[in-house]
Amino acid sequence: MPTDHPLNWYLRKHNEGEIFGPIRFEQLLSWAQSAQINPQDTVSIDREVWTKAPMIPDLAMDWLIEVTDNLLYGPTTSGALMEFSRLGEITRDTTVVNCRTGESMPLRSAPFFTEEASRPAPADLQEVQPAKGGIKINLQQRIRVLEAALIEKRLQLNVARETIAKLETRIHDLESYMRDVRSGRR
Repeated sequence: MPTDHPLNWYLRKHNEGEIFGPIRFEQLLSWAQSAQINPQDTVSIDREVWTKAPMIPDLAMDWLIEVTDNLLYGPTTSGALMEFSRLGEITRDTTVVNCRTGESMPLRSAPFFTEEASRPAPADLQEVQPAKGGIKINLQQRIRVLEAALIEKRLQLNVARETIAKLETRIHDLESYMRDVRSGRR
């Protein structure tokens, strides 16, 4: 639980840059537990110095989701994991990793998991709050595929540039040779 936190906190959403606050730390914690704070979101007490939310130990963003063999999402909270389960973005068999212990397990084996908590819950009725986040697995995978393709294209471009430079040198050498032949020097 939070200890001696300032009264006013602010949340800045990574994607939109939207700022929420001032709010009490308890509200910030509630948002983290309900998947409304993503790993890239930042928090502040003065709106000048911003810290990534997972760096605040009392938010308990201690869990990673193994989306694919090479792709992890997080860190996030145990409550967010349950929210992702309710939304159908992960299943009870999805592997999760406790960042504090390094232990991997299926979600159903996590100490906080209950079947009841993975069922849809009634919507919150608060005035202004950040939207719930999602893992966006397909988008992240597509970005990685495009990044790999971009790297491959850059390598091909570099090879092409080297080949062009060699060919231009060869053309220059042949032109010089032809001038020499025409002028009778060879």
